[in-house]
Amino acid sequence: MSTKRQTINRGKGGHLTPDIIAAWKRADFTALHLLCRLAPWEPSPFPPEIAGPLGCSEDDLPIDPEADAWEKSKPKVLEWQRKLLAAAGWPDCRHVYEEELRDAEASFEWARKRFEKLPAGEYGSGTDLETRRERMLQAEAELAYRKKLLAGLTRVQKKWAPKSERVQRL
Repeated sequence: MSTKRQTINRGKGGHLTPDIIAAWKRADFTALHLLCRLAPWEPSPFPPEIAGPLGCSEDDLPIDPEADAWEKSKPKVLEWQRKLLAAAGWPDCRHVYEEELRDAEASFEWARKRFEKLPAGEYGSGTDLETRRERMLQAEAELAYRKKLLAGLTRVQKKWAPKSERVQRL
């Protein structure tokens, strides 16, 4: 009698499942990453507008041959993104956009207060007037960008809606 154990064929993933589509639709970063069997060093299939610096887009290609593991994994992640956009459309990310907008508003308010009056007892790098002005302008630009994203969300959702939903709307 043989003592060799048979290996379990768990597959490599790559197939869309209802769980993956549900995680995509509700913009659940952690669940999608686990369900797609992505390694911790691989980017998220969500676009940068939703996932920030952890997301990826078509603009990230082509990849430099001498790139690190993060860059080399982008084609695989972009393939997931294409599949998910084709199957389920744009994810429901309004809650993510609203949270990012609240963070941008708080950041702008903090930078504005520091620009107008530096808190007593603070010295060192980043406390000069020009640096504080730059920080406030960057926060203002981020706030404008987040407002624009939230305002354009419905237009983007219509563009990436699944074909069945687009036909029903017509």
